[in-house]
Amino acid sequence: MAESLATRLKKKILEREIYHYLTRLAKTENEKDYYEEFDLILTGLYKLAGPNRTAMESVRQAFQKRHPLTELSRLILQDRLSKVSREKLAKNFFCDWVMEAKKREKLEEESFKAPWFFVISPTNTCNLNCYGCYAHEYPRGQGLSYASLDRILREAKSLGIRFLTISGGEPFYYKDKETGKDLLDLAKEHNDMYFQVYTNGTLLDEERIEKLARLGNVVPAISLEGFKKETDERRGKGVWEKINKARENLYRAGVLQGFSVTVTKENAEMVSSDEFIDDLVDRHISFGWYFIYIPIGKKPATELMPSPEQRTRLRQKVWEWRSKKPIFVGDFWNDGPWTGGCIAGGRKYFHINSQGDIEPCVFVHFAVDNIFDLWNHGKGLREAIVSPFFLSIRKKQLKKNDNWLTPCAIIDKPEILREVVKEFGAYPTHDGAKTIINGEIAEFLDNYARHLDEITRPEFQKMLAGEYDSSVVKLSEVIKNNQKKNRKEFEIQSKGKNLP
Repeated sequence: MAESLATRLKKKILEREIYHYLTRLAKTENEKDYYEEFDLILTGLYKLAGPNRTAMESVRQAFQKRHPLTELSRLILQDRLSKVSREKLAKNFFCDWVMEAKKREKLEEESFKAPWFFVISPTNTCNLNCYGCYAHEYPRGQGLSYASLDRILREAKSLGIRFLTISGGEPFYYKDKETGKDLLDLAKEHNDMYFQVYTNGTLLDEERIEKLARLGNVVPAISLEGFKKETDERRGKGVWEKINKARENLYRAGVLQGFSVTVTKENAEMVSSDEFIDDLVDRHISFGWYFIYIPIGKKPATELMPSPEQRTRLRQKVWEWRSKKPIFVGDFWNDGPWTGGCIAGGRKYFHINSQGDIEPCVFVHFAVDNIFDLWNHGKGLREAIVSPFFLSIRKKQLKKNDNWLTPCAIIDKPEILREVVKEFGAYPTHDGAKTIINGEIAEFLDNYARHLDEITRPEFQKMLAGEYDSSVVKLSEVIKNNQKKNRKEFEIQSKGKNLP
């Protein structure tokens, strides 16, 4: 779909206005001036908000109350982002998402709704050898060619997808054998997209960080396990010092940065402590993601899974931090009530591994489609996103999961994964993938899921009843709206398809 002249003009006007506002805010010299300037901007925008005035008023109230996320915005604009990074965040992450709405609406008329993003792993080669790595058992080597990555990204943009997450292996280890091009060459060529990269951080030397600063559209999220002891025990001696040096250099270069943590039974208390999150804030980290350990990959061990009680404590702390700390923190498992349950299977994202297999999730190592096979048959991403395999996962979530504090089809509702793998003959994407659905691990997960549901169901019922509502946001309404939205989106995409 080629952009019309009118659409390009609207984009330019929107970009100019957003740059203007962000520049005004970035030039403020202190906290007082920042909030005064922001209130003036919001007052002006409120007059033009029309049907969005209620949402705009909520934003104004949050700023007037000095909500921590408003303080985060100040830190980002006044202190943490260079001019290039600020403009790319505005254009690629905000403007293009707004302007892609028409394209996405047009696709919905054709019974297609694209997720907002997806994950791609160009390579599964890595310079570290961490125990419990979910990607460890995939075949090593180059992985996807640069030409293949380029084609995937062009397809994504044709579907209105402008945000991409890069995983691995170690993404910054990737280099195409034929052309010598790497991940940053890809980001430069697709400078109209925005990339979040999960990285171990050890390859972020000064030269690479300088390139990131010039690009402005690549945001690294550096993995860690806690503090020095926990990180070096899993990732190797000296890793803690390397990633902290990288963090300081990223900050000095004005590159937005985040973190990621795999929560295990061993580090759960540490990574859910105020001491841990305060240290990240002090190191100029703006966002981060928590991932529950899944017993797949290198030497899967159910004994490493955090207990249901530890997951509950993590949820309580993450939700508390979002109302107290100037950092955005997400937890894909505990945030089910906010995201509408599981986001996998093309509802909000999916994963393409280094062999081109299209998986429902980075932790679900089963597939029915491969991007190269699809291309060979004149198809592509669009067909994969609405495959019967993906849609069946979403249908089963609608039917079987009435507790969004247990969203995961792997460890929280394990019967869903087993059923769809069997129904569609999904193939394992590496040796050993089947251990998650058979034998001792499967038996453990059944017991684990029952215990988790017993603990969390009463809390989810309280959320539905409004006991978690606040003056800023009503979680009960968010849940109900997501329930309606999930059904509507499924109806759009399953139209005309015969599903089991």
